[in-house]
Amino acid sequence: MIQPGDTVRYLNAVGGGKVIKVEGKIAYVDDDGFETPVQVSDLVVVLPAGHKPDKPGRMMFDQKAFDVGRTSVREKPEPKPERVAPVHAAPEPEEFPVEETEYGDDMTVVLAFEPADVKQLSTTAINALLVNDSNYFLSYQLLRRDGESGWTVAARGEAAPNELVELRSYTQDSVKELERIVFQAMAWKQDKPFEVKMPLSVSRKLDLTKFYKLHCFRPSMYFDTPVLEVSLLAERPRPKK
Repeated sequence: MIQPGDTVRYLNAVGGGKVIKVEGKIAYVDDDGFETPVQVSDLVVVLPAGHKPDKPGRMMFDQKAFDVGRTSVREKPEPKPERVAPVHAAPEPEEFPVEETEYGDDMTVVLAFEPADVKQLSTTAINALLVNDSNYFLSYQLLRRDGESGWTVAARGEAAPNELVELRSYTQDSVKELERIVFQAMAWKQDKPFEVKMPLSVSRKLDLTKFYKLHCFRPSMYFDTPVLEVSLLAERPRPKK
Protein backbone atom coordinates (compact mmCIF):
# COMPACT_ATOMS: atom_id res chain seq x y z
CA MET A 1 0.00 0.00 0.00
CA ILE A 2 1.37 3.40 -1.02
CA GLN A 3 1.97 5.73 1.95
CA PRO A 4 3.28 9.29 2.36
CA GLY A 5 7.08 9.24 2.54
CA ASP A 6 7.47 6.23 0.23
CA THR A 7 9.92 6.62 -2.66
CA VAL A 8 8.20 5.37 -5.81
CA ARG A 9 8.75 5.05 -9.54
CA TYR A 10 6.16 5.13 -12.30
CA LEU A 11 5.05 1.75 -13.57
CA ASN A 12 4.47 2.76 -17.19
CA ALA A 13 6.76 5.76 -17.58
CA VAL A 14 10.20 7.10 -16.68
CA GLY A 15 10.63 8.88 -13.36
CA GLY A 16 9.17 8.96 -9.90
CA GLY A 17 9.87 10.59 -6.55
CA LYS A 18 8.64 10.76 -2.96
CA VAL A 19 4.94 10.51 -2.09
CA ILE A 20 3.69 13.72 -0.44
CA LYS A 21 0.12 12.63 0.28
CA VAL A 22 -2.45 10.02 -0.73
CA GLU A 23 -6.10 10.82 -1.37
CA GLY A 24 -8.15 7.73 -2.16
CA LYS A 25 -6.67 6.12 -5.25
CA ILE A 26 -4.53 9.16 -6.13
CA ALA A 27 -1.00 9.70 -4.78
CA TYR A 28 0.74 13.06 -5.11
CA VAL A 29 4.41 12.56 -6.02
CA ASP A 30 7.20 15.13 -5.63
CA ASP A 31 8.80 14.59 -9.05
CA ASP A 32 11.79 16.89 -9.45
CA GLY A 33 10.05 19.73 -7.62
CA PHE A 34 6.63 19.23 -9.25
CA GLU A 35 3.66 17.76 -7.36
CA THR A 36 2.32 15.15 -9.77
CA PRO A 37 -1.02 13.30 -9.18
CA VAL A 38 -0.70 9.63 -10.17
CA GLN A 39 -2.99 6.63 -9.83
CA VAL A 40 -1.78 4.42 -6.96
CA SER A 41 -2.05 1.42 -9.27
CA ASP A 42 0.54 3.04 -11.58
CA LEU A 43 3.24 3.28 -8.87
CA VAL A 44 5.86 0.89 -7.54
CA VAL A 45 7.51 1.38 -4.13
CA VAL A 46 11.32 1.23 -4.43
CA LEU A 47 12.04 2.46 -0.90
CA PRO A 48 9.41 2.51 1.89
CA ALA A 49 9.09 5.52 4.20
CA GLY A 50 11.65 5.40 6.99
CA HIS A 51 13.95 2.94 5.21
CA LYS A 52 17.43 3.56 3.88
CA PRO A 53 18.96 2.02 0.73
CA ASP A 54 21.21 -1.03 1.14
CA LYS A 55 24.17 0.75 -0.52
CA PRO A 56 24.92 4.46 -0.17
CA GLY A 57 24.14 6.40 -3.32
CA ARG A 58 22.60 3.51 -5.27
CA MET A 59 18.91 2.75 -5.76
CA MET A 60 18.95 0.21 -8.60
CA PHE A 61 16.32 -2.47 -8.15
CA ASP A 62 14.98 -5.85 -9.26
CA GLN A 63 11.50 -7.43 -9.39
CA LYS A 64 11.45 -7.95 -5.61
CA ALA A 65 10.86 -4.20 -5.32
CA PHE A 66 7.23 -4.94 -6.15
CA ASP A 67 6.94 -7.13 -3.04
CA VAL A 68 9.34 -5.80 -0.43
CA GLY A 69 9.61 -2.15 -1.52
CA ARG A 70 13.36 -1.84 -1.11
CA THR A 71 16.41 -1.26 -3.25
CA SER A 72 18.25 -4.42 -4.10
CA VAL A 73 21.39 -5.85 -5.51
CA ARG A 74 20.70 -8.90 -7.65
CA GLU A 75 20.96 -11.79 -5.22
CA LYS A 76 22.59 -15.12 -5.92
CA PRO A 77 20.22 -18.10 -6.26
CA GLU A 78 19.65 -20.35 -3.27
CA PRO A 79 22.58 -22.75 -2.91
CA LYS A 80 21.93 -26.15 -4.47
CA PRO A 81 22.95 -29.45 -2.86
CA GLU A 82 26.60 -30.20 -3.37
CA ARG A 83 27.39 -32.47 -6.29
CA VAL A 84 30.44 -34.62 -6.55
CA ALA A 85 32.37 -33.35 -9.54
CA PRO A 86 34.84 -35.52 -11.42
CA VAL A 87 38.52 -34.80 -10.98
CA HIS A 88 39.77 -31.98 -13.25
CA ALA A 89 36.19 -30.90 -14.06
CA ALA A 90 35.93 -27.18 -14.86
CA PRO A 91 33.90 -25.19 -12.29
CA GLU A 92 30.39 -24.27 -13.39
CA PRO A 93 29.98 -20.56 -14.18
CA GLU A 94 28.22 -18.56 -11.48
CA GLU A 95 24.77 -17.47 -12.59
CA PHE A 96 22.38 -14.82 -11.28
CA PRO A 97 18.60 -14.94 -11.66
CA VAL A 98 17.13 -12.55 -14.22
CA GLU A 99 14.14 -10.69 -12.80
CA GLU A 100 11.97 -8.71 -15.23
CA THR A 101 9.71 -5.74 -14.52
CA GLU A 102 6.33 -5.11 -16.14
CA TYR A 103 7.61 -1.97 -17.85
CA GLY A 104 11.17 -3.07 -18.64
CA ASP A 105 10.57 -4.05 -22.27
CA ASP A 106 10.52 -0.30 -22.93
CA MET A 107 14.19 0.45 -22.40
CA THR A 108 15.81 3.28 -20.47
CA VAL A 109 19.60 3.68 -20.54
CA VAL A 110 21.42 6.40 -18.62
CA LEU A 111 25.05 7.48 -18.26
CA ALA A 112 25.61 8.95 -14.79
CA PHE A 113 28.50 10.79 -13.15
CA GLU A 114 28.73 10.49 -9.35
CA PRO A 115 31.28 12.68 -7.51
CA ALA A 116 32.94 11.13 -4.46
CA ASP A 117 32.55 14.48 -2.65
CA VAL A 118 30.03 16.80 -4.30
CA LYS A 119 31.25 19.73 -2.17
CA GLN A 120 34.75 19.44 -3.66
CA LEU A 121 33.95 19.26 -7.37
CA SER A 122 37.25 20.73 -8.50
CA THR A 123 39.36 18.01 -6.84
CA THR A 124 37.14 14.98 -6.15
CA ALA A 125 37.04 11.74 -8.15
CA ILE A 126 34.05 11.44 -10.50
CA ASN A 127 32.73 7.93 -11.09
CA ALA A 128 31.09 7.14 -14.44
CA LEU A 129 28.27 4.56 -14.29
CA LEU A 130 25.89 2.96 -16.76
CA VAL A 131 22.25 2.35 -15.75
CA ASN A 132 20.45 -0.38 -17.73
CA ASP A 133 16.80 0.08 -16.66
CA SER A 134 15.32 -2.61 -18.89
CA ASN A 135 14.58 -6.34 -19.21
CA TYR A 136 17.34 -6.74 -21.81
CA PHE A 137 20.99 -7.68 -21.65
CA LEU A 138 23.20 -5.03 -23.27
CA SER A 139 26.49 -5.58 -25.03
CA TYR A 140 27.82 -2.03 -25.06
CA GLN A 141 30.79 0.15 -25.84
CA LEU A 142 31.37 3.79 -24.95
CA LEU A 143 33.53 5.69 -27.44
CA ARG A 144 35.21 9.06 -26.95
CA ARG A 145 36.52 11.48 -29.55
CA ASP A 146 40.32 11.28 -29.70
CA GLY A 147 41.45 14.60 -31.14
CA GLU A 148 41.24 14.74 -34.91
CA SER A 149 42.41 11.17 -35.40
CA GLY A 150 39.15 9.36 -34.71
CA TRP A 151 37.53 7.54 -31.79
CA THR A 152 38.84 5.53 -28.83
CA VAL A 153 37.02 2.95 -26.70
CA ALA A 154 36.47 4.41 -23.21
CA ALA A 155 34.55 1.39 -21.85
CA ARG A 156 33.20 -1.91 -23.14
CA GLY A 157 31.25 -4.71 -21.52
CA GLU A 158 27.91 -6.36 -20.82
CA ALA A 159 25.09 -5.09 -18.57
CA ALA A 160 22.44 -7.46 -17.23
CA PRO A 161 18.77 -6.44 -16.97
CA ASN A 162 18.11 -3.79 -14.30
CA GLU A 163 21.82 -3.47 -13.55
CA LEU A 164 24.04 -0.54 -12.67
CA VAL A 165 27.58 -0.92 -14.04
CA GLU A 166 30.59 1.04 -12.81
CA LEU A 167 32.66 2.08 -15.83
CA ARG A 168 35.69 3.98 -14.45
CA SER A 169 36.75 6.95 -12.33
CA TYR A 170 37.69 10.37 -13.71
CA THR A 171 39.13 13.65 -12.47
CA GLN A 172 38.10 17.11 -13.65
CA ASP A 173 41.04 17.00 -16.07
CA SER A 174 40.43 13.52 -17.47
CA VAL A 175 36.63 13.82 -17.72
CA LYS A 176 37.27 16.34 -20.51
CA GLU A 177 38.08 13.31 -22.66
CA LEU A 178 34.32 12.61 -22.71
CA GLU A 179 33.25 15.93 -24.22
CA ARG A 180 32.13 14.07 -27.35
CA ILE A 181 30.94 10.48 -26.89
CA VAL A 182 29.16 7.77 -28.84
CA PHE A 183 27.33 4.97 -27.00
CA GLN A 184 26.62 1.79 -28.97
CA ALA A 185 24.75 -1.31 -27.77
CA MET A 186 22.98 -4.50 -28.85
CA ALA A 187 20.03 -5.72 -26.75
CA TRP A 188 18.79 -9.28 -26.27
CA LYS A 189 17.16 -11.67 -23.80
CA GLN A 190 18.68 -14.94 -22.72
CA ASP A 191 16.96 -18.31 -23.22
CA LYS A 192 13.55 -16.81 -24.06
CA PRO A 193 11.71 -15.10 -26.97
CA PHE A 194 11.92 -11.31 -27.14
CA GLU A 195 11.10 -8.33 -29.32
CA VAL A 196 14.07 -7.37 -31.49
CA LYS A 197 15.50 -3.93 -30.70
CA MET A 198 17.35 -1.87 -33.27
CA PRO A 199 21.09 -1.55 -32.54
CA LEU A 200 21.65 1.54 -30.44
CA SER A 201 24.11 4.24 -31.54
CA VAL A 202 23.79 7.55 -29.71
CA SER A 203 26.06 10.60 -30.03
CA ARG A 204 26.27 13.16 -27.22
CA LYS A 205 28.25 16.36 -26.62
CA LEU A 206 28.69 16.88 -22.87
CA ASP A 207 28.58 20.37 -21.35
CA LEU A 208 31.82 20.22 -19.36
CA THR A 209 30.96 23.37 -17.40
CA LYS A 210 28.26 21.39 -15.55
CA PHE A 211 30.93 19.30 -13.85
CA TYR A 212 31.92 22.42 -11.87
CA LYS A 213 28.37 23.49 -10.92
CA LEU A 214 26.95 22.08 -7.70
CA HIS A 215 23.32 22.62 -8.74
CA CYS A 216 23.79 20.37 -11.79
CA PHE A 217 24.27 17.36 -9.50
CA ARG A 218 21.13 16.05 -7.81
CA PRO A 219 19.57 12.74 -6.64
CA SER A 220 17.51 10.70 -9.08
CA MET A 221 15.47 7.50 -9.23
CA TYR A 222 18.69 5.51 -9.52
CA PHE A 223 20.83 7.38 -6.99
CA ASP A 224 20.02 8.96 -3.64
CA THR A 225 23.22 11.02 -3.74
CA PRO A 226 23.81 13.89 -6.21
CA VAL A 227 24.70 12.80 -9.75
CA LEU A 228 24.85 14.31 -13.21
CA GLU A 229 22.79 12.16 -15.60
CA VAL A 230 22.97 11.95 -19.41
CA SER A 231 20.05 10.19 -21.10
CA LEU A 232 21.13 7.69 -23.77
CA LEU A 233 17.76 6.03 -24.48
CA ALA A 234 14.24 6.59 -23.11
CA GLU A 235 11.45 4.52 -24.69
CA ARG A 236 9.09 5.29 -21.79
CA PRO A 237 7.75 8.88 -21.86
CA ARG A 238 7.51 10.89 -18.65
CA PRO A 239 3.91 11.55 -17.50
CA LYS A 240 2.48 14.99 -18.21
CA LYS A 241 2.63 17.36 -15.25
